[in-house]
Amino acid sequence: MNGLEEPMAPQTFLYGCELGAGKDVVFNPEDEDFEHQLDLRMACVDPRTKDELHMVEVEGQDIEGQKIKAILVSLKPSSLPSVSLGGFTITPPVVFRLKAGSGPIHLSGQHLVMGADQSFEEEDEDDDEEEEEEDVKDVKPSKKRPAMSPAEKSKVFQNMNCLYNGIFNQ
Repeated sequence: MNGLEEPMAPQTFLYGCELGAGKDVVFNPEDEDFEHQLDLRMACVDPRTKDELHMVEVEGQDIEGQKIKAILVSLKPSSLPSVSLGGFTITPPVVFRLKAGSGPIHLSGQHLVMGADQSFEEEDEDDDEEEEEEDVKDVKPSKKRPAMSPAEKSKVFQNMNCLYNGIFNQ
């Protein structure tokens, strides 16, 4: 607590790493007093990267705590030099490695840190509830016309067809 008896917001820090052939990058903060998450935003090649296919593999844990590996991104300098990862969020421990290619490949994003007595899930739920309340307050009647029936659509299409033929078939 911060003296005001309100939970502190998560702290956000810049994260970045460089992957090379045969080099694993491990993200596993040892600080057990805090909850950590990694929110990746971008994967990109380096100016020194050879024009070959580069595949980045991520190794983490599934919901049951079992190791799981997946390809995070495939890059090629001449055709796809960078990819937005759209906030790919993962809880440590995490290992990144090049499955194919010689690199270097850069990953960047945010390292999110929250106190152990708080959690990222609680904050998300609170945000969702607030958004739902706002949505209910902001509901306004629709000013759209009701959808046309198939018969009405057919009539409009016939009128447009007649108009088209009248203009272009003179």
